[in-house]
Amino acid sequence: MRGSKKSCDTCAHSYMERENFKFRQKCRSPEYNSPEYTFDMFMEDQGRGYCRFWSPETRSR
Repeated sequence: MRGSKKSCDTCAHSYMERENFKFRQKCRSPEYNSPEYTFDMFMEDQGRGYCRFWSPETRSR
């Protein structure tokens, strides 16, 4: 994906879920939601601005 910025907004695993009248961004990546993904790994990813499991969105034409 040329020119795309890596973020949750452009990740194939990302989706929005409604919680108490607000939408919240969630991740359906099994690796992200596993116990092996530690808080330290999460904080490192936050510093980069995207997570290590980021995958480009696939769009049908």
